[in-house]
Amino acid sequence: MTAPTPDAWLSAAARQQPARGGLSAQVAVTLGTLDLDVSLDVAAGEVVALLGPNGAGKTTLLRALAGLVGLRSGRVELDGRVLDDTAHGVCVSPELRGAGMVFQDHLLFPHLTAADNVAFGLRARGMAAGPAREAAVDWLARVGLPDAARAKPRALSGGQAQRVALARALAFEPSMLLMDEPLSALDVEARLAIRRELRAHLEAFGGPCLVITHDPVEAIALATRLVIVEAGRVVQDGSIEDVTQRPRSTWIAELVGLNLYRGEARGHAIRLPSNQELVTATLANGKVFAAVHPRAVALYRGRPEGTPRNVWAGTIGGLDVQGDRIRVHVDGPLPVVAEVTAAAVAALDLGVGGDVYVSVKAAEVNLYPA
Repeated sequence: MTAPTPDAWLSAAARQQPARGGLSAQVAVTLGTLDLDVSLDVAAGEVVALLGPNGAGKTTLLRALAGLVGLRSGRVELDGRVLDDTAHGVCVSPELRGAGMVFQDHLLFPHLTAADNVAFGLRARGMAAGPAREAAVDWLARVGLPDAARAKPRALSGGQAQRVALARALAFEPSMLLMDEPLSALDVEARLAIRRELRAHLEAFGGPCLVITHDPVEAIALATRLVIVEAGRVVQDGSIEDVTQRPRSTWIAELVGLNLYRGEARGHAIRLPSNQELVTATLANGKVFAAVHPRAVALYRGRPEGTPRNVWAGTIGGLDVQGDRIRVHVDGPLPVVAEVTAAAVAALDLGVGGDVYVSVKAAEVNLYPA
């Protein structure tokens, strides 16, 4: 008899998934110098990617939701069940929360086989040894490891260990799934393969899922919504399109590769904090963000002729090769990143420390409210 393929297992698993509710959380935690204060709602079946700089509080948020970090104040409700409510003294212990967690470094028990690692959560919840092992073997097959049941973690590759960790998190049918950098420990080839499989598993999972990642490509591939956390606060929460096209902080803009400025709009002019001015084709008044794609930035060795609306001088601070394009970092009163071809760099003889003129058409300045 031919064994079912992983995709077939996924289809069957999706049909068998019990109905689950969403997550509603207000989490305030003080941990060392971190002051975390976040409100977050995740619908059943929704995959949300958490992004932010190191130390922003992303992992602390996941650990608080899992019950591994105590709240200073707040309330967490999952699938209609209150897990935390500091105002009423409610705090459900981690093992009773129904949260499946996948850690960056797998955290498999080294003395247990792959099957026993997967069965551990089931046994902790009272399932007998025989049925727990059968379920574990079943889940290993679902994640593409039908022959790894007896293998110890030291005999597994990084990708295989990540699959075992995922199977362990999913085996007891959690109400929510929390994943902390699940692919970061893998090499590039393994990451691409596991990312595809992980997305299929997340689509089959019926509960709310939160995934921490530093990779915007990974976030876009896995999630339908992005939440950006900086210094313990949510600075942006929206669809992939909204966050990538209308970033609301410098960190996000750098992540998605845009130049971002914040200023005061009066008609077609935007006055920046540096007292520089940008001209836009859009009429606006009040506080705004102005985003400029690096490919919309033109560079010249001498002041350009004609009447371009935005022209300023700068000095080249660095050049980064990205595929067949080169990102030129220009320092000066209005720092900017331009993206040009290697041929343009050679033709203009661009080098670090060289003087250039920057030009941006008014129509290429994208405005939105701050």
